[in-house]
Amino acid sequence: MDTLGNKLYGKEWWKDKNKSKELTIGWLYNNRIRNDFANGYTQNLTDYWSIEMSFFLPNGFEDDSIDALLKKAHGAGFKKMLVLKQGTTLQGNFHAEFKKFYNKNISAKLVGHILDQQDDYYSIHPQAFFIDLEWWEKVGFPFWGDREDGNNNEFETIEPIRSDENWHDEYTPHWVRQSDKLKLYKNKREGWNIIKSAIEDGITIISWNKEIRENKHYSYPEVEYDGPRHLAGVIKQCSIQEIFFIANTEEVRPFDFYINQKKLTSPEWNGQFGQVIAPAAGISSLIYAFMLGVPKYGSLVIYDISAFALQMTKQIIEEWNGHDYCKFANNLIDSNTPEGVGPSKFFRGRDQLKESELVIEKLNKSGFASWIENVLPTLHTDYIELDMLNPHHHKRFIRSINTSGPTYIHLTNIFHYMPTAFYYGLKQRHALQNEILHAIKTTVVNNDNVLVYSMDPLVLQSPINWINNRKTDISHKDLPASSIGKFLKWNNTN
Repeated sequence: MDTLGNKLYGKEWWKDKNKSKELTIGWLYNNRIRNDFANGYTQNLTDYWSIEMSFFLPNGFEDDSIDALLKKAHGAGFKKMLVLKQGTTLQGNFHAEFKKFYNKNISAKLVGHILDQQDDYYSIHPQAFFIDLEWWEKVGFPFWGDREDGNNNEFETIEPIRSDENWHDEYTPHWVRQSDKLKLYKNKREGWNIIKSAIEDGITIISWNKEIRENKHYSYPEVEYDGPRHLAGVIKQCSIQEIFFIANTEEVRPFDFYINQKKLTSPEWNGQFGQVIAPAAGISSLIYAFMLGVPKYGSLVIYDISAFALQMTKQIIEEWNGHDYCKFANNLIDSNTPEGVGPSKFFRGRDQLKESELVIEKLNKSGFASWIENVLPTLHTDYIELDMLNPHHHKRFIRSINTSGPTYIHLTNIFHYMPTAFYYGLKQRHALQNEILHAIKTTVVNNDNVLVYSMDPLVLQSPINWINNRKTDISHKDLPASSIGKFLKWNNTN
């Protein structure tokens, strides 16, 4: 079943590459972390990203060593691999920027963060790198090369030519390649042997471009000093109290199957929902209310942990006319961003506004703008500030559910969301999701009238179900060994 977002947000490109075994992903454990807090949050975020990237690259690999990771992927028949190390997080446009980078550098054999170590040999930081596994086979499966310091480590090899430009400081060249000179180096640093093999083979090693660098972050959790210095970058990504997603960044799924499913037991039902409950995110609440046929004088409930997001959604509902959302959204951003402050501090998803406009154009062919003008102003609309991961807020949320007619509750990806994954482990998020869904299932009158969308962090079942069909008692230990929820080593044991 296709969705409006599947093509717009690029998953098909990734899935096709993975299915044809052209591209896969590898997760590299960081066994040098000595700080318990850093180890905890990086495990939580690697849980999140391994599951998130499985929607793009379903077949991936994990290991403690780079050499073993490359062997696993190559042995499974994959041609190329993107490797991400525990401590790396991705940002909004990474998927789009990687696709551009990949297509522009289709012949690249080795890509990463190249470091010019002066008297020591060049290195590649393993936080994020890309390798052509067919090339790796061609040059004899060279080992990666761990850091070697101390006496008697001198070795002579080809001195690489490097770009004059640096990404920052004086040791981050854009590329390195073979020269006709030899040089005696004092020590070997991380990745020295893979670099040496590429240089000897006449390969140009390239570094990630500006766009890729800006759309990922490494927190250096294994480094005593640099770890705390880089933690702020992660915390900024995980801050949700005062931000608003101005554009829709998730797939818009059709509801025909679920409507037809209910009509089998309620043939007299006209297929319309009387209420939609959704978070304050872009215009998603309006899209779902329109798609589900909420009629005049129906009900709309907007909830969120962010008071700012609630206020922005209120402005959209009260002021937008259903046309030219890009212009309206940009004006909203400009009028609600203090002078001297970058809009990204408060607004996310601005780069996806064009994609949102395409979704709106498609919906307008079915009468969306007319619904905005004629039906939306008549709806009874409530705004509720609450935290869905706080069970003490659940009663207030449940009281907002009106089941006199079918209700749609959009819990979206709250339980599979990077900001919440920073604070809550995979098993914890799954348990908290089960708690709210079980509460809805067991305390709401006429619960057979409640359709819920909630993305399960363990990918156990379809994210959308009529609540009385939703399983809320499956724990992590019930998962099969092949489940993505047991993919990483710290989730292998119950």
